[in-house]
Amino acid sequence: MNRFFDIDGDVSLQLAPWKLRAQGKPLSVALFVLQVPLRFRSDIAGGIITVPQGYVSDLASIPQFAWSIFMASDDPRIELGGWVNDVLYQYEGVVTLEDGRQTALTRRDADNILANEAMADLGATSFQRMAVYQALRRFGHGWKKESFTERFT
Repeated sequence: MNRFFDIDGDVSLQLAPWKLRAQGKPLSVALFVLQVPLRFRSDIAGGIITVPQGYVSDLASIPQFAWSIFMASDDPRIELGGWVNDVLYQYEGVVTLEDGRQTALTRRDADNILANEAMADLGATSFQRMAVYQALRRFGHGWKKESFTERFT
């Protein structure tokens, strides 16, 4: 099943250093702009999550030193899922699905959506998915309602 639809290929445009500088952003972090709306069908969320055109993200937030272990943040096996994961993290799991229903996901749900739905659909190996999931659980940005011990489950 294709969870991403209406997508023909790469949908990201990396911001140039002079754009980053003009926006007061650090040059050490690559930022990307979503060129088209991104629709993703998630069983965990129970519907279609939409990332709006023009959304700005660092994608998978993988530090450069870890690229050889995992993958680069714009690797095709994680890039599209990174957009979805960033939206879920930004709103701490409270998103409105395409059909108008609002859902409240946990951080664990968001991490599972990236690793076990999106990355699986994008051709990542089970090792890559497990490694990204474990890294997210331990080092991903915490949510207000989450206890520290939840990071390790």
